[in-house]
Amino acid sequence: MTTKYQSVALEAKLAKTLEHPLDHASLVSKLFFSWATPLLSLGNERQLDSSDIWALQDDYRCHVTSATFEPTFSKSRSILWTIFRTYGWRFAFIGVLQIATVGCTLYGPVVLRQILSAVETNTFDVRAILKLIASLFVVKLVAALLSAHSSLENQLISVKITSALQHLLYQKTMQLDSKFRREKTAGEISNMFSNDIQWIINFSINANQLWLVPVQVVVTLMMLYDVIGWATFVGAGVIVLTLVANHFVSVLIRNGFDDVMQKKDTRMKTINEVFGAMQIIKLNAWEERFGDKITAERTDELAALWRIFVRTSMSTVVLYLGPVVVTIVSFATYTMVMHESLSAAKMFTALTLFNLLKWPLSGLPYVITTFMQALVASKRFMEFLDLAEKDTSAVWTPGTTSASDLASYAAKGYDISVEQASFGWDAAKPLFKDVNLKVKRGEFVVVHGSVGE
Repeated sequence: MTTKYQSVALEAKLAKTLEHPLDHASLVSKLFFSWATPLLSLGNERQLDSSDIWALQDDYRCHVTSATFEPTFSKSRSILWTIFRTYGWRFAFIGVLQIATVGCTLYGPVVLRQILSAVETNTFDVRAILKLIASLFVVKLVAALLSAHSSLENQLISVKITSALQHLLYQKTMQLDSKFRREKTAGEISNMFSNDIQWIINFSINANQLWLVPVQVVVTLMMLYDVIGWATFVGAGVIVLTLVANHFVSVLIRNGFDDVMQKKDTRMKTINEVFGAMQIIKLNAWEERFGDKITAERTDELAALWRIFVRTSMSTVVLYLGPVVVTIVSFATYTMVMHESLSAAKMFTALTLFNLLKWPLSGLPYVITTFMQALVASKRFMEFLDLAEKDTSAVWTPGTTSASDLASYAAKGYDISVEQASFGWDAAKPLFKDVNLKVKRGEFVVVHGSVGE
């Protein structure tokens, strides 16, 4: 097949916006992802256009996800708990796929040990060895499919969580009381839309690793015990020490993220103030003064980020060295203390199992870090969502006004009606009281006065 690319997609085919391929795909198509083949083939021929992409499935649209998410949140008042309460069954399904993938991965050392043991014997059963190799191929193929489907499910659930959280933030922003609207800058809200939501998603799609990693470590150690005996427990002791050391580092990382977000909010608040008062700053030639202030705040933020990177590096180094130290200590105990001989089957099987420990132990710092980030983000979310809202009953819209009142206003030609209204930044201290105003369609209305009045 010849691949053709161009900077602009010409003559793009009209998208089939009525349905998504997954809606009518067969079981085999879903299993092997063949439903995506037409799009991949088209992308191989030319650059894809937006009209080539399928429409979003109804289950992932904002009004659907928010209708499921927000009632649960209004009861629990916890972001993380609502996520797992709403999508718990999908997380459980992903967990089943991932634990099955781990089981397929652990099948490799079993086959390796049996093959090496067969080589060491005087009789070599070729047929049995070929069956083992064939079974290993099938298991690895199944593991690849399971891993691909678990990754797809994680991406799909992240779309739902993103949609639900963004809708929640947007609704709160629109209903926020004017007093708190002055305290929460656009920069702080923007950080929640971009950074905080991503942190919560990162933890959500990796939450299964919190129980999957210990299970994988325990099963691997049990298999190691079958190979090198109680020397395995010496290695397990090293693993425990490694995890304890990483726990203290993780606490430091969490405190560091709190510090970074506070400094980032301070910097974004200053930046928004500068853009909001640019004319005054230019008039008084304060550019350098505010530039120095923003630079100093950014320097403090970078220093806090550097401390986080140092602590994360410490955690990574500890857990990457863990499997190496475990291997050395376990083999030394087996040969020098237990006075056992290491055969080729035992040595290579043990090395394979020790190598399988690297992934869960090296991935654990990331999972712990995302958990700490999610806690910080969830706390910031709740601080914002717990702020007071404006009284929506004070403002009538066509959707909330009775038919008789609408007919009365329409008969008089009023499009906007203000009756006995009070306005102010603080409800306790209104700037204007008992305001009455009727505005008809097409009328020219001017509101004048000093800024802030």
